[in-house]
Amino acid sequence: MPKSRPKAKNSKQPRSASSRVNIGTTGKSTYPSDGAIDVTKRKSSEEGTEGLRLRLEHQSRVFDITLSSITDFVYIFDRDGRFLYVNQALLDLWGLQLDQAVGKDFHPLQYPDDLAAKLQKQIQQVISTKAGLTDETAYTSPTGASGYYEYIFRPVFDRDGNVESVAGSTRDITERKRVEEQLRQSQERFRNLAESLENKVTVRTSELEQRNNDVLLQSEQLRNLSVRLMETQDHERRRIARELHDSAGQIVAALLMNLGRIRRELSDSNPKLADLAQETQGWAEDLNQEMRTTSYLLHPPLLDESGLRAALDWYVEGLRERANLNVTLDIHEQFERPSREMELTVFRVVQECLTNIHRHSGSKTAQIRIARQDGEVVVEVRDAGRGISAENLARIQARGTGVGLRGIRERVRQFGGAVRMESQEGVGTTIFVTLPVSGSD
Repeated sequence: MPKSRPKAKNSKQPRSASSRVNIGTTGKSTYPSDGAIDVTKRKSSEEGTEGLRLRLEHQSRVFDITLSSITDFVYIFDRDGRFLYVNQALLDLWGLQLDQAVGKDFHPLQYPDDLAAKLQKQIQQVISTKAGLTDETAYTSPTGASGYYEYIFRPVFDRDGNVESVAGSTRDITERKRVEEQLRQSQERFRNLAESLENKVTVRTSELEQRNNDVLLQSEQLRNLSVRLMETQDHERRRIARELHDSAGQIVAALLMNLGRIRRELSDSNPKLADLAQETQGWAEDLNQEMRTTSYLLHPPLLDESGLRAALDWYVEGLRERANLNVTLDIHEQFERPSREMELTVFRVVQECLTNIHRHSGSKTAQIRIARQDGEVVVEVRDAGRGISAENLARIQARGTGVGLRGIRERVRQFGGAVRMESQEGVGTTIFVTLPVSGSD
């Protein structure tokens, strides 16, 4: 048997299907070379770069159209403060084309020197501090357009966090400034007006305070005068009462004695003259009684001699007889006498109240209560008359006048007392008087 041919030692394994070399009819290999692969990659890269360039150009056009369609001014500076980009609105303000502005700073663009220096310094400030800023300024462009503008500078960072450029925008705030100025002027006018009004109010208030002080002083003087007048009246009443009781009383007493003697001597010789003397003697006795009553009404001697209770008892009894007014007097048994001046005031208050009841109320009864309580002398005078309407009562209390109330108030005020009136139409009226009593009374 023939032996099998041994395999060659260096023989290679067959290629896989993916790496197999195709042999054409010409006998040449169709497997792609390394040069062909490089060309393909290059073409693919070029196509990618072109697409990226087109996209960037498209975005640039959109960016430029967008920024040029707004009324605000938009721009970008490089690190030296030169313009990298300017939108159309700002170019129109300057009256320039884009290529006339790009690459220049504010100085060649005919900005005032001080403003140009300020803006260049602020750009460098944004770069050094990496922080934006906002400011405003007045500006007149080379085209003659003038206004007041607010501008904003903001840093633009690269991937490493360094400032590679500065972006900015400017807005015309001339109208806002005009409104603010008008508002400021209005506020200034308002402040001046307010200060003027305040000064006038202060002056007027001072005048009113002075007038009020004058009125208060005059009122105080009138009250003091009223108190002195009442004191004078009381002294004069006491003097007249004494004169009536002593001088006039003695004359009337002598007249009565003489008339009695004449009547007795004529009783036999001339009866007619005796009757006339007797009639005259009766009139003289009536006169004497009236004088005694008047004297007691002017100033009851019992008030000085026996005190308030005895004086009021006598006065109430006489009022029952003369005016047919039934008066009930209630004074506590242990009522301690106050000062002489206060006793006289209480007597006059009761006298005034009872006179008003007799003249105005139509009441046939009256009740008087006098007591000491809580360090005060309390006087209460009540009637059952026609009363006072709420409207009239309010007017009387507001004015402090009417039905003898003023005289009562003036007498009570000198002691620091108070007067209060209560009344109901068809029911009656009550007067309440309180007089503080000092420790020595």
